[in-house]
Amino acid sequence: MTLEEELRATLEDRATRPSPHPDLWENVAAGVWRRRRRQRAAAVGAAALALAAAAAVPPLLAQRAHRPPPAPPAVTPTVDWVVPNWPRPAFPMHPSWLPPGTGEGEVSLLGPNTHLVYETDSSILSAEVGPLLAYWEVEALGHHTTKVNGRNAEVRTADTYDGAAPGDEYVGVRWRLADGRWAQVLSFGKRTESEVLRFARGLTAGSVEAPPPPFTFETVPPGYTLQQQFEGYMCVAPAQAAAKDRNSVGVCVLVTSELEPPDTPGEPGTVNGLPATYYSDTRQLTVELAPGRHLQMTWDQGDAALLTREEAFRFAEGIRVQS
Repeated sequence: MTLEEELRATLEDRATRPSPHPDLWENVAAGVWRRRRRQRAAAVGAAALALAAAAAVPPLLAQRAHRPPPAPPAVTPTVDWVVPNWPRPAFPMHPSWLPPGTGEGEVSLLGPNTHLVYETDSSILSAEVGPLLAYWEVEALGHHTTKVNGRNAEVRTADTYDGAAPGDEYVGVRWRLADGRWAQVLSFGKRTESEVLRFARGLTAGSVEAPPPPFTFETVPPGYTLQQQFEGYMCVAPAQAAAKDRNSVGVCVLVTSELEPPDTPGEPGTVNGLPATYYSDTRQLTVELAPGRHLQMTWDQGDAALLTREEAFRFAEGIRVQS
């Protein structure tokens, strides 16, 4: 039995009673209007059923039931998306000395912190500056203090770590700059503590700019900013979330040739004419750029990024792969 048939039977039964509940008719009207709003796609059929139910009501009661529907709630206008205008990340210091064999430096963004790393097959030397504390990465065996450019600094060392080759050492140095930001240097490889400290003390005024971003975004929701950027990987998030987390938050994008679809089936679609799959359970959207090459977009479902299905597709349609 449909809702309207149930209402008709209830009305016929209540109409024979001497004193119906005074709020019955308001509830009937409200129920029918809720039903109509839920079935906007079948408005004609719903209207016909509602008229049939009204015809079974005695005339006096029908007058009470045929009150105007309540005014629809006010709808807040949707704020349109904006063209992003965030600056290219830059490491806020310049190294005046580098140990031999460090390789080329690369700048990346970790939330509000900026990261500079020199990496070769056998070693990593990195520096990070920002308001958030970075991780030590290794459980050190040695621990002492020193000075870096007149500031108190903590030094941690270890003669082994996961993946270490014979003769490799770990050295970490952390100190606070005069403006309150944290600075940290980590070394994995065949560098001595004295070399790492020389590198740390040689971080002077200047900057090192990040390479061009791997992606550009035509539009983003208002208030979104760049939250992470590596080679081939970017995240954008509301500014409040981006300012308090080094880890990936918000909407994150990469291009991969090793796509691992979730276990749950996805919903097919298209993004700029290309095949796409939307996974609501795992908050993921993939776009097939070419055979064996996919754009993968993931997003948080918490405060960092609340995306509807339509917003997820809109995000993806505005992403441009730069390489």
